[in-house]
Amino acid sequence: MVTVSVLFLLLSAFSPPVHNRFFTFHLISGSMNQTEGRAACRENHTDLVTVHSDEDNTELCNMIQKNGYYLGWIGLIRGQFSEKWSNGDPVTFRSLAGVCGTSTCCAALKPDGSWESLQCTGTRYFMCYKEGDTETRQNYHLILENKTWYEAQRYCRSKYTDLVSIRDQQQNEEVKMKGLNSNTLFWIGLLRDDWQWTDGGNSTYRNWASGFPQSSSSGDCVSLWPGGQWYSVLCSNDYHFTLCDTSTIHVSDVAMSWEKALDYCQHGNRAGILNIDSEAEQKELESELRRRRVPAGSLWVGLGPKRLSELKVSSGPLTCEDVKRQTESPPSRCPADTHTAGAEPEYVMDSTELRVACRLK
Repeated sequence: MVTVSVLFLLLSAFSPPVHNRFFTFHLISGSMNQTEGRAACRENHTDLVTVHSDEDNTELCNMIQKNGYYLGWIGLIRGQFSEKWSNGDPVTFRSLAGVCGTSTCCAALKPDGSWESLQCTGTRYFMCYKEGDTETRQNYHLILENKTWYEAQRYCRSKYTDLVSIRDQQQNEEVKMKGLNSNTLFWIGLLRDDWQWTDGGNSTYRNWASGFPQSSSSGDCVSLWPGGQWYSVLCSNDYHFTLCDTSTIHVSDVAMSWEKALDYCQHGNRAGILNIDSEAEQKELESELRRRRVPAGSLWVGLGPKRLSELKVSSGPLTCEDVKRQTESPPSRCPADTHTAGAEPEYVMDSTELRVACRLK
C-alpha cells in the first residue's frame, strides 16, 4: 500500500477553505453493462464512482431522480477478501478470533480484549472515537445502544468521527478499559469483506439492500437503486446508466519551494493550494492519491482555518513550538513537520522542494 505523507503550513490558513471533497460526480446516460460503463468513465472522467458516505449516496440518488433514470453502476466489485478499518487506517494490528469463511464479517471486542468475528448485521453496543479530543483516554466513546455494524458506523460518523480503529496492543488495552461499562462484546471498526472499488479507493461505506449482497452466482457488480439501496447484480446486465467521479485536485509533476508552490497553484486551471482542515480530510486525500497511483512522498498542502482555530494558546501570538506541540503542523518559516502513518515526525526547513497539491477550478 502506498503511504502518502502530507505536510501542513499555516501560511495558507487565510486562503478560501476547501470542502472535504476531492471529486465531483457525473452521470453518463445510455444503457451499458458494467465493463462498458467503466470504460466510459475512464475515458471522460476518472473512474466509476466510489461512495464514501450517506451524503455521497444521497447526492447520487438525487442525480438519478433528477435525470429520470432507474438503475446506475457504482464502482464496487467483488474481489478478494480483505480486512479494512472503517476510517481508512491501514491494518497494522489484529486480534481476530473465529472463522468468517466466505461470509462478510465485522470485529467486536470482548471484555478480555480479544476480538470476535461476527455477522455485521447483528446488533450490539459499539465504540466511537472523536478526532481532536485532548486526552487519549477521552478519545473513545462507548455507545450503549444496539445497532448493526453499518448502523454503528453511520452513528459514529454523524456524532463523532468514526468507529474506533486499533493500531497496536497498547491502544487495544485502552479501548478495552474504556469499554468496561459493557458486559458484552461491542463493535470496533474492522470490516472483512470481498468487495473493492474499481479506482482503488478504500471506502468501507456500504448500503446494501436487505438480503444483499448475495453469492457470486447472482453477480459481482453493484447497482444503485433510486431509494439508495445497493444490489449485487450480474456485470453483464446492460440496462444501467453509469455514475462516474472526477478528481478535483492536481499534483505537480515536479518539486518546488513553498513560495513557488503558492504561485504554481494560481495558474492555468488551478484554483489555489489545497487546504486540509482535519485528520479525516488528510486520510481522504491520502486515499485519493493512492487510487491515482501518486508515488509515496511528501506534498505541500495548506493548513485550513478550522485546524488553525483548534489551537489552544493561553495568551500572546502563536509560536513555532505552540503549533508543533498542539497540531504537529509548524507554520511557514518554521521547521516543517512531515509525517507518515507509523513513522516519527521528520523536520525539514521551508526551503525544501516538494511536489504540491492544488485545487482545480
